[in-house]
Amino acid sequence: MENFKLSWANLFGHAATVNLLKKNIAEGTFPHAVIFSGIEGIGKRLAAEICAAALLCENPTDGEPCGACENCHQVAAKSHPDFFIVEPEDTKTTRNIKIGQIREMQSQASLSPINSSRRVVIIDGAEFMNVAAANSMLKTLEEPTSQTIFILLTANRSGLLMTIRSRCRTINFAKLSPAEIRDELIRRDIDEATAQSLSIIANGSFGRALALKDSDSAQVRELALSTLEKIFREEFTSEDIFKLGEDIDKWSREKFSDFLTHLQKILRDAWTIEISAPINSDLSERLRGLKISERKIFSLIETGTLFHKRLKTNANLRLLAEAYLFRLHEMTR
Repeated sequence: MENFKLSWANLFGHAATVNLLKKNIAEGTFPHAVIFSGIEGIGKRLAAEICAAALLCENPTDGEPCGACENCHQVAAKSHPDFFIVEPEDTKTTRNIKIGQIREMQSQASLSPINSSRRVVIIDGAEFMNVAAANSMLKTLEEPTSQTIFILLTANRSGLLMTIRSRCRTINFAKLSPAEIRDELIRRDIDEATAQSLSIIANGSFGRALALKDSDSAQVRELALSTLEKIFREEFTSEDIFKLGEDIDKWSREKFSDFLTHLQKILRDAWTIEISAPINSDLSERLRGLKISERKIFSLIETGTLFHKRLKTNANLRLLAEAYLFRLHEMTR
């Protein structure tokens, strides 16, 4: 990891956005405050770190960091004295960027740069700033110093104060296409069938695709669809429900939540497949085989939403899963 170089070659997709950022860096027109907006796991953080490396690099070329100078090495190692990152702190109930973190950053940003002509500050998860932190950050943006560049990363731009948004230039990172995600997964030695499934489930986020690879989400989606198919063919018995409930009892609550989410998306796809492209486009043929009335689909989706809420309580996972499956079984008869 110590030899890792921050380079635009490491960020796939977003070609137009990358060209814009490189141009701004090369021409010295990079904004003093910018928001990178887009869903989680889409590459915003990597893009911000590459920007920081290029802005602090001793020998940049056309907006590309050289990767060889001491500044580039220090940014990659997150040890550069003129490079500062603020991230949310996780607790049992929430994620938060507190005013103390912003004040610590401000004290650093107020100092003259040490190794470079400027400082670069990344606020990752900027929407998680609490009220005091956001207001303190706003004062910094209202009175910017010419030597500090702020890059705010957010998956929820509307969660930022409107006054903060108005003082920053926003650059949107669009969702990646399934083909882009699939090809990159294959390049990373993931088999084609798994890569294809993950590219659909990931909904435009490569980071989510990688996380799903490790959480068996593709297999959970297959179980959700095959279970629904069996229920509608009236091949799913009480014994099958108890057996699946026993298996689910060994899952985490997050995995069962994933199972419910896949079922909800499959039901929505079955309803809209004749009028719009399905979320699970690789399952189109099987989705068309689910002959479900619109009334039943609405009822099933409503039931799924109800059990999703119950999952957030302390209800026993196995009993909750079995109750949900019995409800599906009854509603489709």
